[in-house]
Amino acid sequence: MFSNYLKIAFRVLWRNKIYVVLNVVGLGFAIACCILSYLNYSYRENFDRNHPHTEHIYRLNSTRVVDGSKEHWAVVPLPLAEAMKRETAGADRIARLSSTAVVVKIGQNTFDEHMHYADKTLFDFFNFPLKYGNLSGFNQPDLVVISENFADKYFPKQMPVGQSLTLIGPEGKPRVYTVTAVTQQIPANSSIQFDIITSFENGFTHGHPAPDDWANPSLITTFVELKKVDAAHFVTTNLNPYVALHNRNRSDWPIAGFTLQPFSALAASSDIDMPGYVHGSQLTPNPRGVLVILPAIMSLFILLITCFNFTNISIAFASSRLKEIGIRKVIGGFKRQLIWQFLTENMVLCLLAAVLALLFVHLLLPTFNQVTGIDLSPDYGRDYTFWLFLLCIPAVSAIFSGLYPAVYVSSFQPLLILKGKTVLGASNRFTRFLLISQFSLSCFAMVVGIVMSQNASFQQKVDFGYSINEVAVVEINTPQEYRVFSQAVQQNPAIKSVAGCVQQIGDGTYTQTAKTENSEIQTQVARVGGEVYLNSMGIRLVQGRHFYNTGADADASIIVNQTFLQRLQIKQPLGQQVTLDSTHYTIVGVVNDYKEYGLHGLVPPCVLRIAKPDEYKFMVVRTDKDKLPQVTKYLQSTWHQLVPNVPYRGYLQSDLIEKEIRMTQAFKAIAFFLAIITLLLSASGLFAQISLNIDKRSKEIGIRKVLGASILQIIGLVNREFIRILLIAFVIGSTLGYLFTSKFIFQVIYQYHPAAGPAPYIGTFLIVLVCCSAIIGTRVFDAARANPIDRLRAE
Repeated sequence: MFSNYLKIAFRVLWRNKIYVVLNVVGLGFAIACCILSYLNYSYRENFDRNHPHTEHIYRLNSTRVVDGSKEHWAVVPLPLAEAMKRETAGADRIARLSSTAVVVKIGQNTFDEHMHYADKTLFDFFNFPLKYGNLSGFNQPDLVVISENFADKYFPKQMPVGQSLTLIGPEGKPRVYTVTAVTQQIPANSSIQFDIITSFENGFTHGHPAPDDWANPSLITTFVELKKVDAAHFVTTNLNPYVALHNRNRSDWPIAGFTLQPFSALAASSDIDMPGYVHGSQLTPNPRGVLVILPAIMSLFILLITCFNFTNISIAFASSRLKEIGIRKVIGGFKRQLIWQFLTENMVLCLLAAVLALLFVHLLLPTFNQVTGIDLSPDYGRDYTFWLFLLCIPAVSAIFSGLYPAVYVSSFQPLLILKGKTVLGASNRFTRFLLISQFSLSCFAMVVGIVMSQNASFQQKVDFGYSINEVAVVEINTPQEYRVFSQAVQQNPAIKSVAGCVQQIGDGTYTQTAKTENSEIQTQVARVGGEVYLNSMGIRLVQGRHFYNTGADADASIIVNQTFLQRLQIKQPLGQQVTLDSTHYTIVGVVNDYKEYGLHGLVPPCVLRIAKPDEYKFMVVRTDKDKLPQVTKYLQSTWHQLVPNVPYRGYLQSDLIEKEIRMTQAFKAIAFFLAIITLLLSASGLFAQISLNIDKRSKEIGIRKVLGASILQIIGLVNREFIRILLIAFVIGSTLGYLFTSKFIFQVIYQYHPAAGPAPYIGTFLIVLVCCSAIIGTRVFDAARANPIDRLRAE
C-alpha cells in the first residue's frame, strides 16, 4: 500500500510541475534558512564542549557595587592567587591566566600578536591536545607553547619545536623564547584561545611590582579546582579578609567580595544580552542572545510563511483531483487512506525540498559565515544531530502544511463529487487568513527595512557634537613616547592638530558623583589636554574660558557640558562650586553637548578636567575626513620607525559607533531579506489562488465578455477579493511595523533617530502593489483576453 502511495504521488507531482516547483523551491529555501539557524545555534550551544571533564573547575570572580547595584567581574587581583597558594583556602589546585600584546620580530619585520601567561595546571584542567613536543619544560624560563595556526604562519613547512622566537613585550625589550610544543587547532567555539602561551612567571620583569604585592594593579583570570562541591562556600568565606586589603591598595577599583562560577556556565555569561552577564572577561566571548534569537525568528517566519504558501497551493491545485477522490471513495477508500495519500505526496515534496536545501546551504554558507564572523560549516560525518534535524524539519513541515488540505479535500461526499455538485471554492476563510498573514509579515518587514535605511542615512549625517569622523586616536605608554611621536607627526601638513588626554571621550571616561548645595547627579569625567584637545576633537566652548596652560586649573577648575547644567539646574554656571567625590572644583567654562554614548544613549552630564602631559594615555590626531585613511597609515609607519619594539595600538574615533552602524545595517539587511522572501512566497500563493479563481469562474467570464464586459472590468472582477486581502494585510503589517520601530527600536535601542514620516508606508504599499501586479498580472490579463467561445463550448 505504501509503495502504491509513492507511485501515485510521483505520477501526480509529475503532472503538476508548476505546483511542484513552487513548493519545492520555496520550502527548500525555508529549510536552508532553518539549517543555517540550527548551525549557528549549535555552534554557540556547544561552546567549550572540547573540554569534557570540567565539572570540578570554577572561575573565581569579583563582586563590585556600581551605581548601587552588584556586578560580577571575571577577573580578580593578581595577589589573591598567590595568597591562596600560600594558605589553605579550600581550593585543591589553581591555574592563573593573563595576556598582553607583544610584537613578534622576524628579521626586520614586526607583527602584532597576543601572548598568554598561565600556570601549567591550566593544561591539566582543560583539554589542549599537542601536535608536536611536550610540556615537560613548560615551567622553565624562555620556553613557549604555540598553536598550530601560529606555527603554520611563522614556521611554514618546518618543525616548529626547537625554533626561536623574538618577542617584544610592553616594556619594549626584546626577549628570545624557544618553542617547546605545538597544540592542535583549538576549536573556535572555545572560551580559552591562545597562539603563544608561556609560564606565568615569565610575565614579570625587573622593576614591576611582585605578583604577591597588593599594590600590583594587574587583574587576571583565575581557575580553581574543587573536588568537593560543598567547598565553594568555604573558599569564598576564607577570601573575604583580602577584600579590605585590596581596597586599601586599589581605591580606584574597589570590590565587595568574591564568588565561584562553574566553568560550564562561562559560555552563557559572556553575552551582555543574557541574564547573569559577567563583566570584564578576558576569555573569548560567546554571543548568544540577539545573534541566536534573530536568525531563529527569521528562519521560523520564513518556514511559517512557506508552510502557509504550501497549504494555499495544495488547496488550489486539489480542485483537479475531485473526481479521483470521488472514485476512490466509491470503490471503498476510507478517509484516513486518502489523508495518508495526500500526506505521502507532501512528504515526497518536503524530502525533495530538503535535498534542495542542502544546495542552498552550500551557496549561502560563505555569506552567512562572513556576516557572523565564524565558520559554521557542518560536520556531515560526525554531527548526527544535524541529520536528525534535517529529517525532522521536512516531516514537521509536511504534516503542518499538508494536514489541513488533506482533511479538507478528503471530506467531500463522493456522490456529490461525481454528480458535479461539489466545487472547490477559490478561497475560504482559512486560505484568506493565510494570505493575509503572509502579506502582513511582508509589509511589516518592508516597513522595518525602510525605516532602518532612513536610520542608516541619519547616522551618516547626524551631528555628534564633535568631529567624530576626523579624529584618529593612538594609545600611549610613556610620556617620552608622547613627546617624540607628537613632535614627529606634526610635521605632516595633512594633520591639523595633535593633543593628548588621559580618558578619551566616548571610550574610557569614568563615573563620579557631582554635588551642589541643592542636588546630586552621576556624571562622566574625563581628564583632557586643555584647549588644544577640545579644538582637536571639535568640541565648542559656549561659555567661559578654556583651561590655563600653566597647570593652575588642574586641581581647582572644571569645564562642564550643557546637560550638566540642566540636570543640576544651574543658571549661572561660571564660578559655581561643584563637589566631585569630596573634592571641590569651580566651573570655568561650558562646552556644547556631545554624544558620549553615540546614538544609543542620551547625552549624559559630562565634566572635563585638565591633565598634565606626563599623564597622557592617548594622543588624538585631527585631519580632514577624506585624508583620514592616509593619515592612519602614516601614523602606523611613523610609530614603527620611532618605537619599533612597541606595538602600535590605534583606532579611529568613528570606530566607537561602528557597532551601532553594523547593528543598523544588520536590522536593515534582515528586514529586507525577510520582506523579499515572504513577498515572493506570498505572491506565489496568490498566483495559485487567482489561477483557481479564474478556472472556477471561466464560464462566468465568458458570459460577461459576450454581454459586453471590457478587459478592465474582467480584471477588476477577478482581483476584487484579492485587492481587499492586500489592503487588510497592508494595514496590519504597517501597524505592526510602526509599533515595532517606534516603541522598541527607537525607544530601547536608538535614543537619537530620524522621524520616519509617511515614506516607509507609502513605499511599502507601492512595492507590494507593483510586485504583486507584475507577478500575477499576466495570468489575469490572459484570462481576460481569452476568446469567450472557447470557455462556453467546453460542454
